[in-house]
Amino acid sequence: NALKMIFYTQNLIDWITPNENSYENVHLETTVMTNNSDPSSGFGLMCNLLPDDHSYYYFMIKSTGEYAIALAVAGPDVFLTNNDHWATSDMITRNASSYRLCADCGSDGVLTLYVDGQKIDSVSDSTYTKGRVGLIALSGEDATKTDISFDDFLVTTLK
Repeated sequence: NALKMIFYTQNLIDWITPNENSYENVHLETTVMTNNSDPSSGFGLMCNLLPDDHSYYYFMIKSTGEYAIALAVAGPDVFLTNNDHWATSDMITRNASSYRLCADCGSDGVLTLYVDGQKIDSVSDSTYTKGRVGLIALSGEDATKTDISFDDFLVTTLK
């Protein structure tokens, strides 16, 4: 009973949303099973997806311990963490079979990523204030296997 995303192409990003509803000021949660995917594969949560399907925020990690909180725009995405690059955190377990990801998308522009109950990073950006929510995955530039499963997706109002 999990959502499975398998990519057969390298360097591909794709997402899925549960509905067409617009949300604001939300807390998102999901459990991600990596299914022995290539370490360059990324997975995470997204919020504030606008109707153009190109504008949103995403919170992504890789099993290598890398992470990003990013702003998707027409053109190259802007990483709001680590001077527009992937960052690395010792708080992200390397090569785990699963991760519990959480993200806060505050109406005040505060965006926070949590992995396995630990706050990894937080940034402020108020470019987008509401939109659809969803799950997102990335096949790495050299990925030979990207097979990600998402389970227990939860959306609640941020307190």
